[in-house]
Amino acid sequence: MNNPGDKSSLPKRTGDNRRKQVGFFAFQLVKIKFHLSQLNRILKPVVPSGEFSMADKAHLSFSSLFRLMLFSVLCFFAAWMMVVIFQNTIHAFLLYLNGIHFRYSLFTISYLPGDIYEWEEGNMLLIYSLPYFGYFLLGAFLASKTGRMLLISWKLRLLLTWISIHLMVFFMAAVLKGVFVYREFGIAFQWVIEVFYLRLLIAGLIIAFAVWYVKQAAVYLFLKSVPVRIFLSTEILRKTWLLWIAGISFVPGILLAFFLWRPYMSFQVLATLMIFPVIIPAVIYSSAFISDIRIPKSMKLVPSYTFIVSVLAILWVALKLLSGYSLIINS
Repeated sequence: MNNPGDKSSLPKRTGDNRRKQVGFFAFQLVKIKFHLSQLNRILKPVVPSGEFSMADKAHLSFSSLFRLMLFSVLCFFAAWMMVVIFQNTIHAFLLYLNGIHFRYSLFTISYLPGDIYEWEEGNMLLIYSLPYFGYFLLGAFLASKTGRMLLISWKLRLLLTWISIHLMVFFMAAVLKGVFVYREFGIAFQWVIEVFYLRLLIAGLIIAFAVWYVKQAAVYLFLKSVPVRIFLSTEILRKTWLLWIAGISFVPGILLAFFLWRPYMSFQVLATLMIFPVIIPAVIYSSAFISDIRIPKSMKLVPSYTFIVSVLAILWVALKLLSGYSLIINS
């Protein structure tokens, strides 16, 4: 009988540990292969047989899915630009009413040296706190109204969906950015709460609630935006639609914004990039619990590559040119 301290028992223990390690890694490899297989089924779905027409089934081809993804990129980018221009205009109007000197451009607001330190506390809280909560509420209101609209096309519904999501994500990005950066929402956030870890805790709670709400709204709105009912026929096809339209399209959308804004709004892009990978998987996962979605009749036509790329290029160039102009207000 081997003594526990006997060296002859060590090879046996070492062999057992190695077998456990090999078994653990083999199990992880099987899990990875399974998830990759599931991902492949979602990205390249099997066309179901049944009551659907050939025109509907054509939407499941790679070419059609890729065009749908590109159109969603266009909607993502256009919606983000609209939200940023809108909030920038609101802040500029509030600054103007309060007699604060600033330089206004399409996407950014900058201040003359020293002016920011002469603000009254009420101005600081009004301009850099309440509007951001208003954006979230406006996004929630727009999401609710979009879900109930009947007489709009799926293309317009998809654009309105992205606008409502961007309004709410803009609030979350501002809260996250405000923890670290003394700018915009961070001016009020860091003025009210000076302790970094307390700001981090509060921001985490706010963002967790906001992500939960956005996920609930987004999964319903995206599924409501399908051009044909075939995407709602099975759980796999619902995930196919969400992965192509939301999961893949946000990456090129953020890259377009990065190249448009660099280096002026890099924090905004980074904060948004950190939030969307949290929301999108939750949206795709939640599609399994959505069973009854009714979509209104509309044109099923998917925009062509030429149309999508042309509009994207024109929009990007126009915004790039306009962003170079600025005005000094209340000088």
